Order: sequence, then structure tokens, then C-alpha cells
Amino acid sequence: MFEKREIYRAIGELAYVIAKATNGLQPEEKAAFMQIIKEELKFEAWAAESRFEILDEKIHPTIDHAYNEALHGLKLYKEQLTPELKTTAVTVLRKVAQACGNTEIDEFILDRFESDLKKF
Repeated sequence: MFEKREIYRAIGELAYVIAKATNGLQPEEKAAFMQIIKEELKFEAWAAESRFEILDEKIHPTIDHAYNEALHGLKLYKEQLTPELKTTAVTVLRKVAQACGNTEIDEFILDRFESDLKKF
């Protein structure tokens, strides 16, 4: 299903925002992200992984731009954004934040995301 794949891609983009927010993107943070999405997204991990890779290797957006793009994607497919998917998104982002040191910036982004997610 195309819509669900786009939601997973948005999760990957949001994870990129968390990973990049503090000290840029370190190899260990990227490795942690890959492990987390395999555990949490299972067979759909490839969609989040591909988005994360494209952002990291080709596009290099600002964290604000990437965050807004991800939210836009979630808004477009909010009808398919089930409570389970919302929980999964928050879980993935929290685990990525923990792997990245869980800084004040990470907490700010997580709080903002949880607040924005309630609007859907």
C-alpha cells in the first residue's frame, strides 16, 4: 500500500532529524537507526531506511526542512495513520534519540512531534 509506505518514509525522515539534530550524523547513530527500524518496522523497514539514506547521502536538508517535509507527508496520509502507526513512530524516534544521547534538542523535537501528531 503506497500510503503506508509514505508514512514509513516520513518516520525515516523524522529519525534523520533526531539523529542529525545534536552533533550531525555520526556512523554509530546511523547504525543504531538501522537496527531500530529493523526491530520496530520489520518488513517495512526498507521504506524508512531508503528515505534516511537519501537524506544523508544526497539531499542534506536542514533539520527544520526535513521535519516539515515529514509532517507534510503524514498529513497527506493521515487517514492511514492508525493509532498503532502513531505509537510505532514515537517508539522509533524515542529509541533513535536514546541512541543519539537523548539531548535537550532531541527532547524538544520529540515533544513537538508528539504535539503535532495529536492534531491528526
